[in-house]
Amino acid sequence: MGRSGLTLVGCVLVLGLLAPAHAELMAWDQARVTELAKQLEESAKSLYDTFYKQPEPGLGSGQAQEYRRLKQEVRRVRSEASELANALARGEGREDTLPIYEHLMTKVRDARELAARVFTTQDVQQRAADTRQLLNQIAPYYDPDAEPLQPVTR
Repeated sequence: MGRSGLTLVGCVLVLGLLAPAHAELMAWDQARVTELAKQLEESAKSLYDTFYKQPEPGLGSGQAQEYRRLKQEVRRVRSEASELANALARGEGREDTLPIYEHLMTKVRDARELAARVFTTQDVQQRAADTRQLLNQIAPYYDPDAEPLQPVTR
């Protein structure tokens, strides 16, 4: 092999080493994912109930509109978590529930973005932490590159 051939092989090897490794999906465990989804459903309901008990910021506070949007996103997270748990309980697998999981994570990301701008009480933050912990356990079954959700920072 000539010098240019060796250079090409070297470049391919270097690029292969620099390319990010694609993680593997966690082996599907229907019973475990179903149990986690059931816990997630309960946690999302608790988050929803706790959030809805919070007083709404006054109109002049600058947070009233975002608070109402966050309230809707929390409701949607609860709904999507319930849909995921029910689908898994019916025996639907990864392929069938992946769209539900993806939509749930979209709603979670939207809620997290809003939550960073809206004051929430300690009890809401604790319920959100519980829900986040369960999402972090479910994520590797659906997304091989899932990064753990971190607490919302302002």
